[in-house]
Amino acid sequence: MNARLFLLPLLLLTACKEETAALPAPVPITAEAAGHYCQMGLLEHEGPKGQAHLEGLPAPLFFAQVRDLLAYLRMPEQSHAVAVAYVQDMTGASWAAPGEWIRADRAVYVLGAGLRGGMGAAELVPFAAREDAARFAAAHGGEVRDFAGVAAAAVLAPEAPPPALVGGES
Repeated sequence: MNARLFLLPLLLLTACKEETAALPAPVPITAEAAGHYCQMGLLEHEGPKGQAHLEGLPAPLFFAQVRDLLAYLRMPEQSHAVAVAYVQDMTGASWAAPGEWIRADRAVYVLGAGLRGGMGAAELVPFAAREDAARFAAAHGGEVRDFAGVAAAAVLAPEAPPPALVGGES
């Protein structure tokens, strides 16, 4: 009987470990990495980036900003299922040097802080811990949301053009 009690937690831990091991690891950004939508080099843009690993494909899709990755994840017309997506943790990082990769579905985001991502759109700032996101929001403004709490409209709605382009100015 005692052996059964010991084996059950071990089996559960093994199952969890196998699920995690099956997910592709995040890929470092290289000079060749280009944004999925813009096809521009990621190293040319500041701010946090994203990457999505699609089932059956050997390399991830990279995104020049987190907003673009979250928009991609919410679009129904994808050709492949997403195995896992990652964003860069901004805890202790700078806009010029974003942090380590964390799972997008486990990240906490600050929306409405007024920061612009690599492609100039309003950026969602990702954090690994809610406390860090709350400190950032207190200092820079915005709302703290978990992945499920980021509304599709926050990433899919078109943005107004920059003020310099409104009214025919250039």
